[in-house]
Amino acid sequence: MHWFFDPSITEASSVITATELEHFKSLRIRDGEEIAITNGVGGVLTATVSNAAAGQLGPKSFQVTTRSTPAIHLVQSLAKGGRDEAALQTAVELGVSSITPLQASRSVVEWGAKASRNQERWNQISISAMKQSQQAFRADIKDLSTLKQLIPIGTGLVLDPQASTSIVGLELENEVTIVVGPEGGFSQQEIDALLSQGFLGVRLGGTILRTSSAGPAAIAALMALSGHWS
Repeated sequence: MHWFFDPSITEASSVITATELEHFKSLRIRDGEEIAITNGVGGVLTATVSNAAAGQLGPKSFQVTTRSTPAIHLVQSLAKGGRDEAALQTAVELGVSSITPLQASRSVVEWGAKASRNQERWNQISISAMKQSQQAFRADIKDLSTLKQLIPIGTGLVLDPQASTSIVGLELENEVTIVVGPEGGFSQQEIDALLSQGFLGVRLGGTILRTSSAGPAAIAALMALSGHWS
């Protein structure tokens, strides 16, 4: 079953948004097909397509779910080669609640005047990943942040290969913020600043992961350790 996103969808909706109608065409959705449409905040309408060309639907059922805990917030440093976007996509597929792009000192990429455009690109990647992974919740893409602006939501963790504390065995709050550095990692000055702002340095095993895989690996570990996937 194909999934779509329409923030205005309700249990009585009989037509899909024009934006998703274009998605209908790309997927060659036909009359009589059953689809699911999420509003991005937990509601999912299952419907039968009655007129694919016009986006008309026959509602079947509407379910509302709640987000599992812990809610995980990823702070992802900008990185070259699309590695930040790869991290974003996988994190959304894993069920992250929000993602904040971070301009770190060693980030080769700088958004500058294109911050709004790039934030919208991240938002579209997030929506696409949500639909692909068939989730009812949309990950919120925050504004570009600097290190000094970061405040942990719930338990704050910064991934640091040199940290003495393992991610295993942590006592977590209902919300967790994970901060990931760029390809060159955080400088010691940045690590110290994050620790002074309430974050705890933690390591992921004994290997050094790319910025594209470190965040998703931490998210997967926390979900497994917290029973999120049980």
